[in-house]
Amino acid sequence: MRPHRWPPAVAPEGLGAVVHGPVVLARATGIVAGLRCVFAHADGLWLPFVLRAEGVQAEAAARQSAWGDVGEDGPQGWSEPVVAIEVAGREGLADPAQASGSAGEDAYDLDAWFWVDVLPTDGRLTLTVSWPQAGLPLTRTELRLRPWSGEEVLPLL
Repeated sequence: MRPHRWPPAVAPEGLGAVVHGPVVLARATGIVAGLRCVFAHADGLWLPFVLRAEGVQAEAAARQSAWGDVGEDGPQGWSEPVVAIEVAGREGLADPAQASGSAGEDAYDLDAWFWVDVLPTDGRLTLTVSWPQAGLPLTRTELRLRPWSGEEVLPLL
């Protein structure tokens, strides 16, 4: 299978239909990553991603994080959470459409959004998440999405 790259995209129009979530994708002592939910739209899936760390993992995440400003590369040696998405026979790394992080004394919070520009034909979405530099192990999660129809995807206006 040829690797695919899920590029960043502008937030979709409308509210979308909630087809899964929330779900924890990966967890280790002091660090956890998950999806708030999965929104289905007429032309793809919108994935609000969260990562939280505390203690030693928060310090490591704050030192490592290159996602403070999406689209800008951090200094040499910086890293970021790795998110790979597989859907409808396409698998590859995902770049966040938007990301913001904050680091406190003993806490690190990251919110990012991913866009998948294809809908699953079989109702399955697989995510693989890791950030070993911050203590998050490689974890693969397969989701079965709830069926939805176009009528559930509500426009904002």
